[in-house]
Amino acid sequence: MQRQAPPLIRHTTLHDVARECGVSAMTVSRVLGDRDGVSKQTRERVLAAARRMNYEPSALAINFARNRSGFIGVATHFKGLLGSIYFSDVMAGFQQTLHGTGNDFALFDTMSEVFDNPEELAKLYRQRRADGLLIVAPHRDDKYLKTLVKLGVAFVVIGERVDDHSVPSISCNDEQGVRLLCEHLKSLGHREIACISGAEYLGSARRRRKAYIEFMREEGISVPKHFLQRGAYMMEAGEEGAVRILKEKRRPTAILAPNDLSALGVVKAIRASGLRVPEDISVCGFDDLHLAVESRYELTTIHQSAMEVGKRGSRLLLEALDTGRLPAAGHVDVDVSLVVRSSTAPAAA
Repeated sequence: MQRQAPPLIRHTTLHDVARECGVSAMTVSRVLGDRDGVSKQTRERVLAAARRMNYEPSALAINFARNRSGFIGVATHFKGLLGSIYFSDVMAGFQQTLHGTGNDFALFDTMSEVFDNPEELAKLYRQRRADGLLIVAPHRDDKYLKTLVKLGVAFVVIGERVDDHSVPSISCNDEQGVRLLCEHLKSLGHREIACISGAEYLGSARRRRKAYIEFMREEGISVPKHFLQRGAYMMEAGEEGAVRILKEKRRPTAILAPNDLSALGVVKAIRASGLRVPEDISVCGFDDLHLAVESRYELTTIHQSAMEVGKRGSRLLLEALDTGRLPAAGHVDVDVSLVVRSSTAPAAA
């Protein structure tokens, strides 16, 4: 004989408390909402019954009363970012901020048709499927940001700086990080410093590349064409960029990679060419991911707290929603710090 599955657990409702006390549901609602119009004796009886019956107010009902969905939308490019260490750290920051606030998350893929079509995006907003949006690392050519501004949607861009100053955004200070790395290499006697940049559609990659060029110009150091390579935030891209650099006669004494993953690809290419890290060529990364210390070559890198960026961005959005206003416009930079490890050493003669 087939065993029956146990019934679903039934939660105590506001109407259950009302029946227990012999009052109307409206009276219970007034008591639990701490509103006037109920006698002291009835108030005490309702509160005692609610505690005894383990009654918890419905988050759905509370949000309905506030004209809120109770969901914060997290929008990002699913391809390439979803599941990455950076996204996980940013989400951890979101969760710490929103814990206990009665809000939950709804994920949206910015590569979907909804974000590509202004009418569909407007429909999504009207349906109130999310009270506001946390947009993680949008691309340079993403046009939906302008649509969101026109619609008056409450949103904050995370991990990127947007050209439109009316858009609130928060990210780590990329320029500060690159300058810290360059100053570190300079202190070790390096002048022959090459750089592999990230993908051009990412603002962080463009800013890091520009900071390197400006530093070298300020120091009066000429940069041969092959010292500046286009790359991406991937190990393979770092390896390919380093191979192109090392095949030329003039060899650098140090290579800046756009992030830690790419830096490990640079290390692989250097070793494959018969050279050593850091004795022949020093290598720097960016981000201070776990793999920066777990690899054979512990990377000198820039520590940026993606979790802190996520916390501050979600706090900014939550404060705006609670006050019924749009988040404050403009960009906020979160400071970064230099972490020196064994992948850098004094410049080889």
